[in-house]
Formats: sequence, C-alpha cells, structure tokens
Amino acid sequence: MANRFILLFALVIAAIVPAVAQQRIAVLPFRNMDHDIKYNTWSLELADSLYKAIAAVDPQQKDFVLVPPDSIEMAIAELNLDPTNPQYESDMWKAIRTLNVTKAVQGNFQLRGDRVLINCYIYDMSSMLADQTFQAKDLYKGTTTYLETIKPIVKRIYPGLK
Repeated sequence: MANRFILLFALVIAAIVPAVAQQRIAVLPFRNMDHDIKYNTWSLELADSLYKAIAAVDPQQKDFVLVPPDSIEMAIAELNLDPTNPQYESDMWKAIRTLNVTKAVQGNFQLRGDRVLINCYIYDMSSMLADQTFQAKDLYKGTTTYLETIKPIVKRIYPGLK
C-alpha cells in the first residue's frame, strides 16, 4: 500500500513540475517609433499575429506557456495606464511583472518612406535585457505587406523562447 502511495505521489509530482517549470512568455504590442497615431493599430496587429504564429508552432505549449493577450490587457488596465503618457513604457513593464512572466517579446516599427523597418526582441524579465542571440532585426516590408515579417520573426526568435 505504501509503495502504491509513493508511486502515485511521484507520478503527480512528475506531472506538475514540468508545468510549473515552463517559461511564461508575454507577447507585447510593438512600439510605434514614428509616434504617428494613425499607425498605432499596427502595434496590436503585429503583436496579435506574432502571438498566433508562435502558438501555431507549439499548440500544446510543451516548450513554454504563452500568456493570453487579454491577460496582458487586464494587467495594464489594472494599473490604469495611459499609452499617451511618457511613462507608459516603464509602467507597462511593471504590469507585465504581475503576470509572473519569465520572458517578454516586443518589437518596434518605423516607417522609412514607403517601407516599414521592423525589429523584434526577447527580453529576460529578471534582467530586463534583450537577448542578443535570438532577435529579428532590420526586416523591411511595404506598408501593405508588413505582416509578412511575422514568419521570419518566429523563425529567428523561437529557439530563444524555450
């Protein structure tokens, strides 16, 4: 009887530990480096497309757990953050920390004539530093095809999310 209990206990622990040990990843809105509000919708479109593409690579989330976008929005809303406030960026990181995230993915975009320059980075939440190995930098697309950068971004950053 005692051996069965020990075996059952070991199986329960073995099932729980990997789930607890998994990285928690947040995909944040991309920063609009031009600060032209007519492009602010791109911030969320890029983040949403990136979230879906990452989730499609590991649908069962065996390698890590993606924090749902609505959880991120709620954390930001709880602190009543205003995106037009100059302090928004630092306050947003405070909100993300409340979600026990281990890594955050965030990018930025900037218009250069009729093209869009897109960069994407993985941030380690303990150090707040960007990973220098797994990043997607200097991706150019047209203003109507900027979402085509999502596939190359995932290819470059995915190994750093594990």
